[in-house]
Amino acid sequence: MLTARQLLILKCIVEEFVETAEPVGSKTLMAKYQLPYSSATIRNEMSFLEEHGFLEKTHTSSGRIPSTEGYRFYVNTLMQPSVDDEVKNQVATILGNRHRSLNEIIKESCQMLSELTHLTTVALGPNSGYERLQNITLVPLTEHSVTAIIVTDKGHVENRNFNVKNNAYLEDLTSCVNVMNELLDGTPINQVAFRLERDVKPILSARIKEHEVLFNAFLEAFMKFANSHVYFSGKENLLYQPEYNDVNKLRRLVTAFENSQSWKSLEPIALEEGVSVRIGSDSPIEDLNDVSVISASFKTGNESKGSISVIGPTRMPYEKVVSLVEYISQSLEEVLLSEEDEDDE
Repeated sequence: MLTARQLLILKCIVEEFVETAEPVGSKTLMAKYQLPYSSATIRNEMSFLEEHGFLEKTHTSSGRIPSTEGYRFYVNTLMQPSVDDEVKNQVATILGNRHRSLNEIIKESCQMLSELTHLTTVALGPNSGYERLQNITLVPLTEHSVTAIIVTDKGHVENRNFNVKNNAYLEDLTSCVNVMNELLDGTPINQVAFRLERDVKPILSARIKEHEVLFNAFLEAFMKFANSHVYFSGKENLLYQPEYNDVNKLRRLVTAFENSQSWKSLEPIALEEGVSVRIGSDSPIEDLNDVSVISASFKTGNESKGSISVIGPTRMPYEKVVSLVEYISQSLEEVLLSEEDEDDE
């Protein structure tokens, strides 16, 4: 059990290192934080904290930096999360626009969190298997291309672009969409592939010349619904952190971003409340021990959920980030559930 003095010194060291990225010495603590202890007393307490795994000593300075255990202790014990009114108003303004799809709301929340934290954010949209197909609409893009917009009853949208070679092809595509709208309206997304094969394909093969190409294109589009959608914002923010000046470390980080499977572990397993903080080796990014991931889940319906996370160095402002992740995820959930209630009425 740490004493009140040790707790105060640890808290100051964590917050100073987060701000400056420089090892913290006793003189800095005395001058900047005006701790009412002698320099010798502070050094002794820093040695104690180092011996017990809360601090580490670098090779280039007599100062200390927080260890992974020190960060964990700070997050669990010392920080006091809060969100100021200005940020609350900003969140309310952005989430107040109701004329958007579920995907758009989640993407904008992801972007907002990145801008507020100056770090990288990732949001996982809900698995759409529980949703039902509402309609498929063809929208011309150019003289020789159209996009098929697939919409579910919960506002989930997928697009599939087609190059229109001639009028006959456009007629086949239109006929294909009409058949699917007639036969698949209201079908749960996780049953669409089966219904396409059983009910739609025989009709297309009888009516449409290039039925195989069109069938496969729509099958691929529907298969996308089977996976949670991954949205990133502010990937470049980590490039400016001093921790990633090392080229090899930066390369591993970029590779992790390119592999969306790395983030599947952030998918919420249950609808438990609260924020999870994964520090260093606990993070889902392999081979990078100085990355932390702060996540929270949010309900998007009675049976569905998503998550939103902030990725940054272990030297991140935990108090601020945890506060924002918690507040934005809760606000996002309120908006999405209220919209679902309105749709049900």
